[in-house]
Amino acid sequence: MIFSAKCRSAIFWFTDLLNGNKIKGNYKDISNAIQKPFLTASHNIASEILLHAINSTKFYNSFPINSNLQAFPIVNKSIIREQYSYFVSNAFKKSELITVITSGSTGTPFKTYQDKKKKLRNYADTIYFAELAGFQIGHRLVYLKIWAKQKMKNPAFYWLQNVRPVDVIKLDEKQIAGLIKEMESQKSTFGILGYSSALELVCQFLDKYHPTPVRAKVNSIITMSESLNEYTKASLQKYFGVPAVSRYSNLENGIIAQQETNGSGRFLVNTASYFVEILKLDSDEPAADGEIGRIVVTDLFNYAMPMIRYDTGDLGAIERDASNPGRLYLSRVEGRKLDMLYDTSGNIVSSYIMYKNMWQYTEIKQYQLIQEGEKDYLFKINADKSFNRETQLVSEFKSYLGLDASFIVEYVDEIPLLDSGKRRKLVNNYKPAH
Repeated sequence: MIFSAKCRSAIFWFTDLLNGNKIKGNYKDISNAIQKPFLTASHNIASEILLHAINSTKFYNSFPINSNLQAFPIVNKSIIREQYSYFVSNAFKKSELITVITSGSTGTPFKTYQDKKKKLRNYADTIYFAELAGFQIGHRLVYLKIWAKQKMKNPAFYWLQNVRPVDVIKLDEKQIAGLIKEMESQKSTFGILGYSSALELVCQFLDKYHPTPVRAKVNSIITMSESLNEYTKASLQKYFGVPAVSRYSNLENGIIAQQETNGSGRFLVNTASYFVEILKLDSDEPAADGEIGRIVVTDLFNYAMPMIRYDTGDLGAIERDASNPGRLYLSRVEGRKLDMLYDTSGNIVSSYIMYKNMWQYTEIKQYQLIQEGEKDYLFKINADKSFNRETQLVSEFKSYLGLDASFIVEYVDEIPLLDSGKRRKLVNNYKPAH
């Protein structure tokens, strides 16, 4: 690292030392729990959060104190919203808690509370998983997300943190050109963190105007919030020289899993901070290893608002490592169940078809596939120029969804962003009768 980066790192850890090594202590615990899973006591931590929930929340206070995890019900955003105060622990004063509000990809915000120890745990999780991707404290972080002006801190804060905010709402070719020029003119070591769709736009710009590697030292690329498609993954490696990994996280919990840099595509589960279950799509029974199911998370460190067996709304499949059976992986992570499509026979079709297929259509800037009926689909396309492969595109998707599928292709100037700053690539407006 260059001198300024080393100084920032030293200052960060010295400040933590003065505060009692709270972040470093959590960091070491996370490292040990993931590297040496059989030598840690995560089951004891799980028991502690269950007992705390029973003793300090109205929702769980009727459970026997010796209840195991499987005795607890599955909860989700709707259940928590309906009985919100019942989930908040009475062991804290509200003034002591940190409020976390997600923008809500369905348009309904979701508020949770976190205590200070949970916040420290999240800091340590972030440091640990960023390091796995190649990022070190002190690197200059190019951070592409929504930066709401009213929520932004003083510019001096971002200078001290060495963060370069990039607002995805304003991300156009002029902005991207300025960003690339800025990175090439600086001697910093960079890390890149951002929405997959925003980084896809960066890659498309580079294809068009800068089809050679970017002359900047980039050590890590982490994508978040959306699936990382093969085109973007390969293009980021081509232009920045490092493997891009996808992070699976949410605001209400934190980092749940992250891909490894070895190209396997699987996600290492953060078993140090969460207990993760995969349950069947249509019941609360455990899914078999390799079977797609609902991702259900128990947060082991949020004592302010215990989230036990919380259905994230996302889908995934468990994979175990024979050489290290204590480690847990997600072989796949997919979007919300609400965004899954049905084929013309009524079977759920993996959202993976979008990311497997669409990378080849480089003339398409944005797209969205909407299911409107049992066999009716609408494809919205925003292309730079005339799109001459409509027949090929429809034929390919009929092979996934059914040869009797009815497709309408609509050309649009823009696929609007959600409040969260993301674009929904799959929308299901059809609800089957069964």
